[in-house]
Amino acid sequence: MNNQPQPRFPWLLLARGTFYILLGAAMFVYANTFAPGTGRVLGVITLLAGSAGLSYGLLNRQQDSNNIWSILHGLSDIAFGITFMVVASNGLKSFLDMLGFWAVMYAFLQSVQAMYVALMSGGSSLVTKAIHFLNVALAGYLAFDILLRPNGLIDSMGLMGFFPIGLGILVIVLARRSAQKPVSVAR
Repeated sequence: MNNQPQPRFPWLLLARGTFYILLGAAMFVYANTFAPGTGRVLGVITLLAGSAGLSYGLLNRQQDSNNIWSILHGLSDIAFGITFMVVASNGLKSFLDMLGFWAVMYAFLQSVQAMYVALMSGGSSLVTKAIHFLNVALAGYLAFDILLRPNGLIDSMGLMGFFPIGLGILVIVLARRSAQKPVSVAR
């Protein structure tokens, strides 16, 4: 029986997921017309997603001691949001390289989190494990698509908009699941 208290401020995770969806939508819209201002907008969105994730992690430290993942994802998003704003003026290739490194970091953190959920957290359901697996697969393919650009520079930018949208949807699903039935699971 799991008697974990209800997580506080679950809307912060919903906001994080929404910012990821906005990030993906912006990638679709601006794929063919990249400018330094576009990169800065994407950086601000990533910064906001990181702020929401970090805030959630810090505000729920006492409710769930395993929320280090929210803190690490938040710090990573904040750092890369700032980086996106700085390298946006260096051109599309430099910006996409940094976006690719963000995806690699996200995939790494998510894969370690998924291993934790699968191995250490006995209370997690098969659905939660599947959602974490999908997060790893999406982030991994996002990193592949951005860094290797199999479809060319511009087409890869448009295609990769799907993946932050998918990540955002999965974050929202996990947030809603944790709000309905709190478990000691890394978010």
